[in-house]
Amino acid sequence: MKRLTPSSHAISGVFVFLLLGIFAVFSTVMVLLSARAYKGAVDRLADHNAARIAPAYLRSMVRADDEKDVVLVEEKAGVTAVTLRNVYDGEAYVTRIYCHDGMLYEWFSGEESEFVPAEGESVCACEGLEAQVLPGLLSVRLKLNDQWSQVDIALRAGR
Repeated sequence: MKRLTPSSHAISGVFVFLLLGIFAVFSTVMVLLSARAYKGAVDRLADHNAARIAPAYLRSMVRADDEKDVVLVEEKAGVTAVTLRNVYDGEAYVTRIYCHDGMLYEWFSGEESEFVPAEGESVCACEGLEAQVLPGLLSVRLKLNDQWSQVDIALRAGR
């Protein structure tokens, strides 16, 4: 009589192992492609936000303090700054908005304080700022994402 012995199917074991290996490789590839796509989306969003935040921030700051002889453009410590001069409770204060080291900064202090650009509060990414005050208009150029953007703000209080 013939004995029944379980036959070993080495090919089926190799096939299962091969399928698991292929699954692992494709899973890794999908994770890497997804991570690259996510990073690209985040970078585009950051660029888009910087291009919107800097002009909106500048407009809101100037419009909030738009009074006669409050808005100036000055050169301090080698940096061009949009300066807003105000008096609160008899004390003179300045707010300077400027670009330094690839960021848009705000500096708020007493008028006598020494201006140190690196000690301002960062707002968003900005590579450069050029500004001038014209009659009834503040004209600012911001360099964002390697492109210059023009921001013109009407000074309602006049000069």
